[in-house]
Amino acid sequence: MHPFSWIKFFLDDDLVTHITTETNRYAHQHFNTHELAPHSRELNYKYVTSDEIWTYLGIVFMTGIDKRPEIEDYWSTRPLFHTPWYGQKMSLRRFQQISKFLHFADNDARPADCEDRLYKVRPIIDSLVGKFRNTYIPEKEIAIDEGMIAWKGRLIFRVYMPDKPDKYGIKAYLVCESTSGYIWNFEIYCGKSRPIKELVVDLLGPQLLDKGYHLYQDNYYNSVELCETLLQRNTYVCGTFRMDRGAPKELKNDVKKLKKGESVFSRKGQVLVQVWRDKRDVKLISTLHTAKIVESAKTNRKGEKICRPEVIGDYNKHMRGVDRADQMLHYYPCSRKTVKWTKKLVFFLLQMAALNSFILFKKYTTTEKYKKRNYKFKDFILDCVEKMTEQNKQCGEGEQSRNEVDDESIASDSSAVTPPPATLRRPPVKDPENRLEGGLKVHKMVHVPPSNNKKNGAMRKCRVCAKHKIRKETSVMCASCGVALCKLSCFNVYHTMKN
Repeated sequence: MHPFSWIKFFLDDDLVTHITTETNRYAHQHFNTHELAPHSRELNYKYVTSDEIWTYLGIVFMTGIDKRPEIEDYWSTRPLFHTPWYGQKMSLRRFQQISKFLHFADNDARPADCEDRLYKVRPIIDSLVGKFRNTYIPEKEIAIDEGMIAWKGRLIFRVYMPDKPDKYGIKAYLVCESTSGYIWNFEIYCGKSRPIKELVVDLLGPQLLDKGYHLYQDNYYNSVELCETLLQRNTYVCGTFRMDRGAPKELKNDVKKLKKGESVFSRKGQVLVQVWRDKRDVKLISTLHTAKIVESAKTNRKGEKICRPEVIGDYNKHMRGVDRADQMLHYYPCSRKTVKWTKKLVFFLLQMAALNSFILFKKYTTTEKYKKRNYKFKDFILDCVEKMTEQNKQCGEGEQSRNEVDDESIASDSSAVTPPPATLRRPPVKDPENRLEGGLKVHKMVHVPPSNNKKNGAMRKCRVCAKHKIRKETSVMCASCGVALCKLSCFNVYHTMKN
């Protein structure tokens, strides 16, 4: 199977069709609620197709590998930047148009009492979470930790985490397979706190609970109460610990007397709480291990083996799942600076889908071509981008213009006001065929509409004067022909004389 077949397990045609529909719906709503300038590029906007969305996403993935300062640099013709591939797949203007209207949910369908802060991206989240969980069953060791989606703009649920490479952003709770880093489940933190025990149980869900999984997590999640709850669900826990989360008072007193290399522990049934002093106190909790001290592979400065609790060895080994996924997601980030947090979040989710596809591809592919060589995540993305952009059949143009749409799912508002027809951005190069028809009754003299640079007193070159190689500008034009002409003299000559 080609790598693109694997990424379609998660980024399938249904999801792309949904993005296409919502993007067109949002564009339609925009045109019917905003008054467009006479020379606005949006007047000639074409609604996108699924093929164009595939191409758009392929270019977005490619920008994660080919990193440049500005999005315009990808279409630059300067020798230092010039890459014809981008222009062959989609024009810069079309890419910017799609980026402007890219949308994932219907704003008008949002209930008045809806309190979901992730409503605008909820369809993408629900689609990917369901596919992540149903496509693959993780191995015995799993890990829970936080991931960070960089975001420095204003957002009510933006958080600050000083220990992360991206310190400001949107926090996500991730459940990953320890060995491969496969992201089995995730939940976006939206500023509403809830009990840790409830969060962990919901993240694991009925598919992982009661199956004998070994769960590794840090002290943000662990407590004696949580360990006892998960033991009842046949799920075992290992990780670091905070002493105020259920540690006995006797153990707290014993910790004060510890010397370097010593440890104390306490048990409550199958729950082990252990403290080992190294340079500082290392607090551990486990329902898997004993308090045994073992030799590690590491040595100190004197070349002596370091002895430590066996809990630490297993925790360090199996807690790397989230770190491995986070590391690979940061290799080729495709999100760019934007004022819409929804786009940044969705692009990050699509990267997660690409990473999961790559992990499954490496694990299950039987194609000798990919198994013999050192096939990397970058190679996987490049192969997928080639296929994603090949599917485009109408690069640069949609199927319908904004005034031709009759799809009820898009043009659902029958009372919407259609904007006025587009005014020509510049005079036609060729003279209109009807310039001599109807005389002055058909051809009316109007003022040249204001431009972005000249809000008052916009001027254009007179067509008749230009034919006689005379440079003269005028403030009037023919409303029917769209040609600027001097008052009276040139206006009458243009509409009455063949040459």
